[in-house]
Amino acid sequence: MMEQIMDNIGEGERLAARRRTFWLSIAVIGIGGAIVGLITGFTAGHRDVAPEDIWASLPKPLAVAIIAISFSLFVYGCWRFYKAIDEVELVDNLWGSTASYYAYATIFPLWWALGKANVIDRPDDWVIYFAALIAGGVAYGWRKWRAR
Repeated sequence: MMEQIMDNIGEGERLAARRRTFWLSIAVIGIGGAIVGLITGFTAGHRDVAPEDIWASLPKPLAVAIIAISFSLFVYGCWRFYKAIDEVELVDNLWGSTASYYAYATIFPLWWALGKANVIDRPDDWVIYFAALIAGGVAYGWRKWRAR
């Protein structure tokens, strides 16, 4: 049914529908993350729990439910995003993803080995996570800036 409707519309309407799907996908991921953050933050604040102890302070079934729902929303949002993007956006995302992976794949083992050699402290998972995100964001942004 939807395919028949899409066949009867022009290229402009098709592009607008794709753009709406794109932004809806981003919204699903963002709103899902915001809901998880609000629930955990409210719970931690209400129970006077340190940020690093938030998840351990929740009842296990609630923690599992929140994690499962947030994971499901993320997967759904990513699937919708993938369905809405064109080939250029896909390639830009692949570049960003590859840069993130390479950053993680190099930073963690190097930091781990230096930590085992007692040269520096053991690896900080959040620093590595954000470094990988930044590397991916820079690669993605560079591709977008270069294409303009």
